[in-house]
Amino acid sequence: MKRIVIILVIALSSFNAAFGQDVLDVLGVNLLLFGGDRKAISTTVDILPVAILDVEPEDGALLSGGVVEQEAGMPVLTGLPENLWINFTYRASNFQPARIYVSTNQPVPAGMVLKVEIVQVGANGSFPNNPRAGEVILSQTEQVIVYDFANGYTGDGVGSGYKLKYTLENPNSQSLPVGFQVIYRIG
Repeated sequence: MKRIVIILVIALSSFNAAFGQDVLDVLGVNLLLFGGDRKAISTTVDILPVAILDVEPEDGALLSGGVVEQEAGMPVLTGLPENLWINFTYRASNFQPARIYVSTNQPVPAGMVLKVEIVQVGANGSFPNNPRAGEVILSQTEQVIVYDFANGYTGDGVGSGYKLKYTLENPNSQSLPVGFQVIYRIG
């Protein structure tokens, strides 16, 4: 009989341990709101440097370089884009300043002069207003078009960042070489 009582007590104890409810102390506000004791754990998060740059809008060829033929006596048009914007996002390592450079991937043909200029600064984003004043004559040599800036972003799309204006002097009506590109780089 003693053995049955001991087995019964053990069985009931294990049943209570397995299926019994915990008692929640609702008098302790800290326990009720935060689910128990609060602790502080320190951590370090390293965010990698980021440099993203694009030219908007992205709708096909930007520069043709040739002459758009029209009726005799009409002004000569060069087919240059009117609404291009540099958009960027930049986060440096240790707040190292950066610049935006512009160059071409091929030589500009002799007798032709291609220039780019920042003519407007958009109001979106969080970035410094440090564009180079005046036109940059494009070549394969990188030239600064936006001076020193630290972390920043312009937002995305037309109306954000820096508006570009291209000027082409092409007295001989030459075409730009096949595959010609204007390259922008953050560095």
